[in-house]
Amino acid sequence: MVREEFEWYEGSLRISRIWKNLSIFALIHIDMNRGSKERLTVTVDKSILEEAKKKARDKGIPVSRLVENFFSFFVNPRIYCFKCGRQFTAQESKLCPKCEWMLCPECDACRCELSEETVKAVYHMRRVYEDLLVGRVKQV
Repeated sequence: MVREEFEWYEGSLRISRIWKNLSIFALIHIDMNRGSKERLTVTVDKSILEEAKKKARDKGIPVSRLVENFFSFFVNPRIYCFKCGRQFTAQESKLCPKCEWMLCPECDACRCELSEETVKAVYHMRRVYEDLLVGRVKQV
């Protein structure tokens, strides 16, 4: 395959041409953050990677987007209020002086409004989320 590549930018679109056996194939690359991406090499368990690729392919999600979404969430987690459903980040919320949970910036809901049974459920769900972030969820 002879590769003659040219680039033409139209907004965030990059067009490339590849010559193969006198046929021209046009490849269109969406590059929303041209220049701000970095290549990353990671080593993961082969079977986990294969399963992740299959699941990502089934859902139509590139593996690189999964990794980027995880990093984004790891750096700046998004939280949903259990009362009004508003999405917010830890940086935009204050802590309740009584229960020390984050207050929703929209409705000021916190742990003080929950029953003990609900608090336990939320606590254990939060443990799952924290285990995912630091890799403590057991792999089967």
